[in-house]
Amino acid sequence: MSFARLTRILRSASFRLPLIYAVLFILSAGVLFASVYWTATAAMQNDMAAVLRSEAYQLAEVHRRSGLAGLAEQITRRINFRTRGPIFYLLQAPNRRVVVGNLPGMPPVNGAIDFEPDQPQPEIDPERPGERPKLTGFGLTLPDGSFLLVAQDANRLVDMQRAIIRAFAWSGGLTLLLAIAGGVLLGSNFLRRIDTIARTSRAIMEGDLSARIPVRGTHDEIDQLVASLNAMLARIQQLMDGLRQVSSDIAHDLRTPLGRLRQRLEDARERATTTADYSAATDAAIEEADALLETFSALLRIAQVEAGAQKSAFAPFDVSALLKSLGETYQPVAEDSERTLEVQIEPGATLTGDRQLIAQLVSNLLENALRHTPEGTKLHLGLHRQGEGFEIEVADNGPGIPTSEHDKVFDRFYRLDRSRSTSGSGLGLAMVKAIAGLHGLTIRLEDAKPGLRVVLQTAR
Repeated sequence: MSFARLTRILRSASFRLPLIYAVLFILSAGVLFASVYWTATAAMQNDMAAVLRSEAYQLAEVHRRSGLAGLAEQITRRINFRTRGPIFYLLQAPNRRVVVGNLPGMPPVNGAIDFEPDQPQPEIDPERPGERPKLTGFGLTLPDGSFLLVAQDANRLVDMQRAIIRAFAWSGGLTLLLAIAGGVLLGSNFLRRIDTIARTSRAIMEGDLSARIPVRGTHDEIDQLVASLNAMLARIQQLMDGLRQVSSDIAHDLRTPLGRLRQRLEDARERATTTADYSAATDAAIEEADALLETFSALLRIAQVEAGAQKSAFAPFDVSALLKSLGETYQPVAEDSERTLEVQIEPGATLTGDRQLIAQLVSNLLENALRHTPEGTKLHLGLHRQGEGFEIEVADNGPGIPTSEHDKVFDRFYRLDRSRSTSGSGLGLAMVKAIAGLHGLTIRLEDAKPGLRVVLQTAR
């Protein structure tokens, strides 16, 4: 592993995080260690004190029954047989003469005492010859003035404390070592995934919009981020493809009206001889320019809707009431064009969105049906409740649209061959699709046999 890569790993968040957790673990373990250390020390000290005190009072009872000689015999027996482990004894006469014991003489002290013998005894601590051992004991002055001391080696307590410290040091060091090794491993793995994302980003910046970041299938946070990034990239590619398509469509579909406008202006310049001729040519040019402006305005509205610019104005409204009002508005229009419009609206349906845009969506569908169907056609506008959602239907029994053309009619400027003789820019259904997408409505075309059925449905 190169030094530069190791430096990147050490600086990565995936390395720092395990290291931080390891330090926090060691600090927590330190608190636990301190608690165990002081609790174990206190427990052992209390246990040693209880053993020594019990031993001293038992021997004092022997002295009460058998006197100094009987006590000396009992102490000698216990020293020889060590039935209670490494316990040390001292029995001094009232004149401080050592009667029996394996400890050197000392001034009498009653109660618990920690001390170092003036002269080390080999049998006290054979593993530390020549050292002054540390002892803890319990002393009693007997009724005849003699002194009894029972003691144990305090180094046992020190050894236990050292064992606890060693265990903590080893476990803490091992934890830190494992954390560093784990951090390096995780950091290396994390950097490989980051490098993959960086390579994909560079490929996209170089123009390959189809590049995607591979998903490992671990379903962890990085996989979730990658899935979101891929969805964003897919959306960007879709928008870029749409932009290219729109640019191509604009260049193709607006070339004819612009050429027609130029031709009329040239005709006016070359052939008009009277004021009426100039006026007629000007009116025709203005009409053509208005149609072009209307097309550009429609394109701008579609772009704004697809960008979600109107979401700030979203509010709940009564869809049933809106569709009922639109139906009442278009019924006379249908009658005037020798068609009929049937309206069946179930009340109480609501939607959070832009009321004006939904009105434009339904109006576009109704106007398309009126414009592209023959006289005598029956149109239908309906709304049906479905649980908490609803379904909007605009249908007719006209010539319909071939199934192969269902997806294409939502493209900008796309028009069926039979529709090219009618007015329009081919943007009506593109606007319908954009508004439906903005409001989370699914849209589909169905064959009404005969005719066409357009269905808008809320998400379930």
